[in-house]
Amino acid sequence: MNILKPKSVKFFKGSFILASVFLSSLAQAKVTLPSVFSDNMVFQQKTNVAIWGNTDAGKIVKVNATWNNKTYTAKADSDGKFKVLLPTPSYGGPYNVSISDGDVTQLSNVLIGDVWVCSGQSNMEMPLAGWGKINNYEQEIKDANYPKIRLLQAVHVTSNSLLDDAKVDNGGWQECSPQYVAGFSSVAYFFAREINKKQAFLLV
Repeated sequence: MNILKPKSVKFFKGSFILASVFLSSLAQAKVTLPSVFSDNMVFQQKTNVAIWGNTDAGKIVKVNATWNNKTYTAKADSDGKFKVLLPTPSYGGPYNVSISDGDVTQLSNVLIGDVWVCSGQSNMEMPLAGWGKINNYEQEIKDANYPKIRLLQAVHVTSNSLLDDAKVDNGGWQECSPQYVAGFSSVAYFFAREINKKQAFLLV
């Protein structure tokens, strides 16, 4: 996991999350996943990524990915929590990932690449439009068609205790497009675009 953070940042005000570590605590008959898992997401390349969530206690959860068509399993503990480690290949996609306890949840249009967490105060948070309004922002937004760059933006939430999950905008991960980029971090977007231009299949 990579973190892009200006040296001046000491306290996190807002987060533009492209990967995270939250866990849903509600056990149900069907697998429930944290908000960081959705269609269009990116898994870190060449590692063992964790897929976790909740189901009924004692259930066997099976995870299958179309990049190797192998099945990996885990048994939910007494609280219904499970975690499966899934080996990932080098850059590529799109793929599908299914998570099943007998009832299948599928993640579609999944890519394998590099995942960055970009978080900080106003210098990281400033969006392309809105209160930031970067130079030539209207044209920059119009030109922001980069489907191999994926965006996941966390919603500001104040809490004095640890939360089980994150709230995210736009229902989860989205392909970078004029529809979704306007409120996203300018620093994170331009960083991702620069890497995307220099490498054929590098994802942020």
